[in-house]
Order: sequence, then structure tokens, then C-alpha cells
Amino acid sequence: MPVHVADIPRPMYGYVKNQFLYDLYEGYNEYTECLIFGLSALPGRAWGISALLKTGALVQHLPPHAFTNTIAPKHHHQLDELQVWACYGYNFATIQYDALSEMPCKVYMKTEGRYETGTYWFTAAPYDDMYSMTPDQHKHFNFIWLDCGCLASLPGNRVQMYDSSFVEMPVERPRYRVNTRYWYPENAHAKNPFDNTITPFTA
Repeated sequence: MPVHVADIPRPMYGYVKNQFLYDLYEGYNEYTECLIFGLSALPGRAWGISALLKTGALVQHLPPHAFTNTIAPKHHHQLDELQVWACYGYNFATIQYDALSEMPCKVYMKTEGRYETGTYWFTAAPYDDMYSMTPDQHKHFNFIWLDCGCLASLPGNRVQMYDSSFVEMPVERPRYRVNTRYWYPENAHAKNPFDNTITPFTA
């Protein structure tokens, strides 16, 4: 059975842009305080975020660019800048990695050469779909509060974490290659994998 919805590991207070409460007809440049607590996924669409509004109303499946952590964001990034890949399927798990909790980071935006700084919040990890099962397509979505006020959900190859006690930031962004290989611990992909296990005495 598809999961489709999950708790955000550590709910946070923020703001929703009011135009998303009025189907984009009105409410521009206005904000409503909210508690952001849930996440949902539909294949091919943006992540859906659930929130409890200051008015007591519940809203579900609003996209990441509907939310800010300030009523005076410095930028208003478009959805495709804040989430560059659509949800893979219905199934996913959420986790806030202790080692990365509230760690500062640099995020490389879709526009070449542009980056934003921010703070790690949590990770959503899709599973049980054709993309997650393919090494060079599999990605985790890291939710990051950008210092400009926007909420981003980006794969690891667009995020550079910074831990002052460990990380030594390089001058240029690392250009690692995406893993394309399947790894099998039982050597099942080898030629004639059963030659050494099945003999006339064990068959």
C-alpha cells in the first residue's frame, strides 16, 4: 500500500503566502503564520506540504514555494528553482539526520553560477519506484531553509554542507560523477555464479 503521506520529523513554525490560500486569485504580499508538520507525494508533482494555520484551519499539499520562514523574504524563487525534480512515486520516508541537524550549507540553484546559503531541516527519501531503483536516478530530497526565506527541496549534488570542525570548503564546487553501478554482495552478477556452490555432491 502506498505511503503517500508522512510526518515531518521536526515540525516548524513559518508562514504561508496568502495567495496559496485563495487559489492565486488574491492575498498577494500577505502572509499567515502556520505550523508546518506534514509531507505528501504524488508522482510527477511537487512535494505537498501540510500546515496548521494560525486561524486553526488545516491546509494540505501546498508546494514548497508557498512557504517562507519570514514575512519579509529577500527572494521569491520559482517552484522549479526550489524543487528541480518532481516526486518519483507515492512511497517515501522522512528523517532528520542527527549529524546534519541545523547544519549550514550552500545550495547551488538551477541558474548556472547562482547559489544561496541556508540551513538543513530534514530529508525525504523515495523508494519502491523505477527511479529510486536505478542508481543514476536515485536521489534524496533535502529540505533546506534558505537564508533568503524560501524553502528548498534539493538533491545532494546541489547541496554543500559546512561543519566548521570537519569540512574544509574547496575553492571550486566538487565535480563528482553520479554512481551508475548496481552493487550485489552475493556476487550474483558474476559469470557462472553457481560454479563454486553447486557440485555433484551438493546438487
